[in-house]
Amino acid sequence: MRTATRKNVLSFMLVIGMGLGTYAHAEEATPEKPVVQAEAAKPAGKLIPEDLTADLNVSFYSQYIWRGYGLSKNSLVIFPTLTVGYKGFAANLWADLDTDYYSTPPGDKSFKLWETDLTLSYSNSYEPWKLNYSLGWIYYDTDGAQGITPSSNQELFVTLGLDVLLKPTFSVYQEIELGHAWYFNLGVSHSFAVYKDWSLDLAGTVSYYYNKSFGNFSDFHDGNISAGLKMPLNKHLSITPKVQYSFPLSSKAEREIRAGSIGDDFQYVYGGIIFDLAI
Repeated sequence: MRTATRKNVLSFMLVIGMGLGTYAHAEEATPEKPVVQAEAAKPAGKLIPEDLTADLNVSFYSQYIWRGYGLSKNSLVIFPTLTVGYKGFAANLWADLDTDYYSTPPGDKSFKLWETDLTLSYSNSYEPWKLNYSLGWIYYDTDGAQGITPSSNQELFVTLGLDVLLKPTFSVYQEIELGHAWYFNLGVSHSFAVYKDWSLDLAGTVSYYYNKSFGNFSDFHDGNISAGLKMPLNKHLSITPKVQYSFPLSSKAEREIRAGSIGDDFQYVYGGIIFDLAI
């Protein structure tokens, strides 16, 4: 592993380790197309049948970052997402609304629905091993006018997690429509109480990308660390201000991310506020 790679990974682990105060589970999902966990904790006083879950989440962010790539520039982006689950099965609809769409050539900027994703999944757990798992399918529908991503794509994914300290998760995504690409993601998270029922949620991920669909990339790719302050307003609604830092894990990834992003950047500090309604 390159020296720069080792430094980034060590920095990532240091930031995550800062949150080790009390033991709790960080349930906060990032706004970047989260893996759907159908059997999330059910709030008291459910408004719908017991076996049915529903969650409406809207995030207002300073930038759209996905797997290290910057897919917006100098605009507010809005990520509405709706998840409906039943006995482990879930359907999730996610969208990217760019309030000042950046196009090439310049001059064609406007409020635009740039991406819509559909995720179907199944989640369950194996209690003796404290193991939880999800598997599913994602359909990406994007506007390819920027030249950043094709107009559509599909992936299969599997996520394994352990219900132990730092809640480690390992996810594998395989591209099945456009070509041959794999994305591997290792994450940890921790949450601890800071005031009444408020919690400070820390999380981080590192990834490895193998892509033979476009170019020839195979290396450690991007890391991401985040901190969010979750503030429940009542038993159904919560607000979470959040800040994140995305960075390449190798010099090769730096060149890859710079080439695939809008603008000339390869690392990003960004954030926003998340409104979550669970019923």
